[in-house]
Amino acid sequence: MLLRDGVWIAPSGKGAASAWVIQQYARVVAQRRSKNFQDRLAVLFVVDGDAYGVGARLRALEQQLADRRVEPRRHDEPIAVFVPTWSIETWIAHLCEKPGVMESTPLKLDAALRHLWEKDSKSSIEHSVANWAKRQPPLPSLEHAYREAARVGPKGAS
Repeated sequence: MLLRDGVWIAPSGKGAASAWVIQQYARVVAQRRSKNFQDRLAVLFVVDGDAYGVGARLRALEQQLADRRVEPRRHDEPIAVFVPTWSIETWIAHLCEKPGVMESTPLKLDAALRHLWEKDSKSSIEHSVANWAKRQPPLPSLEHAYREAARVGPKGAS
């Protein structure tokens, strides 16, 4: 596991990154709760929905908490869970206004869209951020992310 700029990165080449993220959840939630005195400290969990979707991923995270005897996440906790479905590439394509983007189709290997998320695609990220702020008609998993973002954003922001 790699910590870079305050972000834990799943180890590459060691199985599904989504499984690793789910396995870390209870530990990180407990760790965040131990630092409740830091009122500006938040946790943002991001795990691809793949073919499972938001509901199944949230249930898997809840089960991790139960299995490790960690209390369920409360509504007032600054812990947000984003589940881009199919993957983050789906959100990028949607936020870059590419037509026909659906959560039921993986786009990561789509050669026609690959330029959007290549390492140096700064304009795609800027475009995505601008459209995130506009809250254009979102994909279902993106709509969930908007609600989750309110948990870790400035109080009163939505």
